[in-house]
Amino acid sequence: MRPEVSPGPRGVVVHILSQYLWPDDAPTGIYAEQVADALALGGITVRLVGGTGTYRLGERPAPATSIERVAHREGKRGNLLSTALEYESVRRAFASEIMRSVAPGDVVVVTSAPPTTIGLIRQIRKKGARGVYWLQDFYPELIRGVVDFPLVLRRRFSATWRARLAEWDHVVKAAGNLGYHGANARVIRNWPTLDLGESRPFRPGTALYSGNLGWGHHLPSFLALCEKLAHGGFEITVQGDGPGLLRLPDWIRTGPPLKRPGDLIRAYWDAEVHLVAGHPAIPDAVFPSKFWNARATGRTVLFSGLAGEMEEERLAAEAADYRRHLPDLANFIGGLARGAA
Repeated sequence: MRPEVSPGPRGVVVHILSQYLWPDDAPTGIYAEQVADALALGGITVRLVGGTGTYRLGERPAPATSIERVAHREGKRGNLLSTALEYESVRRAFASEIMRSVAPGDVVVVTSAPPTTIGLIRQIRKKGARGVYWLQDFYPELIRGVVDFPLVLRRRFSATWRARLAEWDHVVKAAGNLGYHGANARVIRNWPTLDLGESRPFRPGTALYSGNLGWGHHLPSFLALCEKLAHGGFEITVQGDGPGLLRLPDWIRTGPPLKRPGDLIRAYWDAEVHLVAGHPAIPDAVFPSKFWNARATGRTVLFSGLAGEMEEERLAAEAADYRRHLPDLANFIGGLARGAA
């Protein structure tokens, strides 16, 4: 289904910057590509800019919008130092791209992948453009899934991040629970990235977790949910990647991420129940984007590890009309471009 987007001018350019883009299957990149295509359908001139690293290679079709690449250091996934060096290299590459290609009046949309891009508003302002930070993850809390720093350091890190976010013209939050609530913030939720097509029969007694099982997911509560389902006769499959995958017991079936969209769509329809994991210690860090494809099946979706703001966001997300989210975001960004023309 193509979103309806109001026509826009040709003079102003919307630049969308995200580290991982096609053929990578990083969710943030897929969202960026779909927004770029929606804007282009509305007559907006779009530049989609990505890096050269790899998060999760897939086999999906390329977006209609062409992708421009910037060169940068490529790190080793799972190695924190190597990843940090890659993130800084991407930030510098994007900063140079902004100074080279952005014109006064343009709109620059920057995803929070990598998180070092939060400071790019300064280069955007130097060019006389407006900046939109697309907040998918609130990193001062998300990092607790890897290293739980002392409270005083976490508060300082969070205060610094919130101060940086306040510098942006607009912050679009992908979920209401994310830990920034400044006057420049608005919530426009994510959406199903797959076109699932017509409903298909499920295999009774099957439960599926699809995607990353990483630092932001609380494994003990996820295993407790799986044990409850297994006692009820369910067969559980985790089809994905991440450090949590290596710690699963043998009675849970595991497999790598499905690269072909057709295989992924079939897996979504085959499952009677879909599983989504959160982390009760970091309720304002992230909201699992995998929820949206699961919800689009109309099947039962069970959550683990939700608490506080994340549980409140779950209730809001279940009540939201996900068919409006992509056109709402495209119209918001397109409205900024039309207003600058």
